[in-house]
Amino acid sequence: MSNRGKRYLMKKTYRGIRQNISTKKLLKDELWVDSLSEGGDPLWAMAYPARYAVGMANLGFQYICTYLKELGVAVERFFDDIEGDRSLEEGRPVGNFPIITFSVVYEPDVKKMLNMLNRWGVSPLWKDRAEKREPIIGVGGSLSVINPLIFSHIADFVVLGDGEEVIPYLVKTVRGFSETGDRNEFWEFIAEHPSIFVPPLHLDMLRRGETLERKKSFCLDLSKAKGHALWVSPHTVFPDTLLIETQRGCFRGCPYCTIPSCFGRPRFRQLKEVIDDIRKASKLGIRRLGVIAPESGDYPWIKEVLKEIRDARLEVSFASLRIDNISDLLLETLVEGGQRQITIAPETGDQYFRVCCGKNFTNEHILDTLQKAQKIGLRKVKMYFMLGLPNEEDKHILETAKLIMEVKKNTGMNVVASVGLFIPKPQTPWANMGFSHSTYKNKVSLLKSAIAGLKGSEIRVQSAREAKEEYRITWANADDTLDYFYSDVAPNRNKTVEQLKNLGF
Repeated sequence: MSNRGKRYLMKKTYRGIRQNISTKKLLKDELWVDSLSEGGDPLWAMAYPARYAVGMANLGFQYICTYLKELGVAVERFFDDIEGDRSLEEGRPVGNFPIITFSVVYEPDVKKMLNMLNRWGVSPLWKDRAEKREPIIGVGGSLSVINPLIFSHIADFVVLGDGEEVIPYLVKTVRGFSETGDRNEFWEFIAEHPSIFVPPLHLDMLRRGETLERKKSFCLDLSKAKGHALWVSPHTVFPDTLLIETQRGCFRGCPYCTIPSCFGRPRFRQLKEVIDDIRKASKLGIRRLGVIAPESGDYPWIKEVLKEIRDARLEVSFASLRIDNISDLLLETLVEGGQRQITIAPETGDQYFRVCCGKNFTNEHILDTLQKAQKIGLRKVKMYFMLGLPNEEDKHILETAKLIMEVKKNTGMNVVASVGLFIPKPQTPWANMGFSHSTYKNKVSLLKSAIAGLKGSEIRVQSAREAKEEYRITWANADDTLDYFYSDVAPNRNKTVEQLKNLGF
């Protein structure tokens, strides 16, 4: 499933999460999977620019909190919906923290991050914060690997990749800053790490066309990664679920997807480590697992993992499933754990287009797999589609409508079709493809009219406004100031590609 699909799924799921829960109850209801000390030095604000329910369902965010705690840092969490805009743990105002780091995963979160800073009274620009001696701001997360230039005027530093290889150096440098308060010295020291982009030092160099030779940080040995979430909570979009990682990177090479292009070659956690996490969950009384991977079926020991889950009688969900990787064993494991729905991403109903998207399976394969799923006990299927693919014509959209109708007719399952607009992303093979925002509404109307009246089906559509904003933000470059995020100016994609190349990407 693409990042676009995951984000849409979380947005829809969150509607069922109860809001306005007190911080006291949020903390009380959290289950600590590992025992780690609280307190320490320095004070460090770790922020996620979304609600608690969404932020705590992000394994990367939890990883960073864990690593900081293991290094003796007094890290406290901030979310977009915590009462009083104070830290979750101790209720401290953000001004008490010398450093604030944001985990930014999706493009719309950039504006949420800016809104949080404005609400807190913290200047959103690094230049202004330096003059006013306000907190240092750092950024990490998926978006900083796809296009760190987005944060050129906002962040004091941007982590370019996996945190495992960067966090110890970052903590050491921040401790030095907390003692001296010398911001210029902090910038100089932190820029010595090749996987950290430091706009106060690097911005003018990029604008002059100089080469920076920054490089992405990849954790090649996943035994160094924590592997599982630190907290389990009933108040997240994946309630009472222990998130477990099995894989990073992807070999599939889907040309629209940022994962194979931006996040390194495939690497896998060892089977014993994953099994140990499953058994830990069972020992702690956790009954639900969420398996986090670009494509769960590509894990070399997936059969052994499924057998362990079944033996423990646990419920499991997967972040991503390709139809050509769904086995009978996987379907049976889902049903035995209590699942009644399955999520797939055909992307299109047209076979040729699907192959172009990197997904070489037929509509017949989709129907055969879903018929098996229905017979085993699954009652609902969510399917993710894109409109506006390169060289798309009306006939291709009608093929998508035909597939939706055939799934309903041949399986009897309730069908949810989640539709988004194809957005070309930096660093991907389709980065230079067109963005058909102007015709998107007509494409959606054609699809809807083609399946109008189909009982037991639902279409959920990404708005044209959201798609356009995502496109503009994802292509921001070092020349785009803060006003760019609130304007209608078209992005300069060629400039972004040039500056990313000079950055080292």
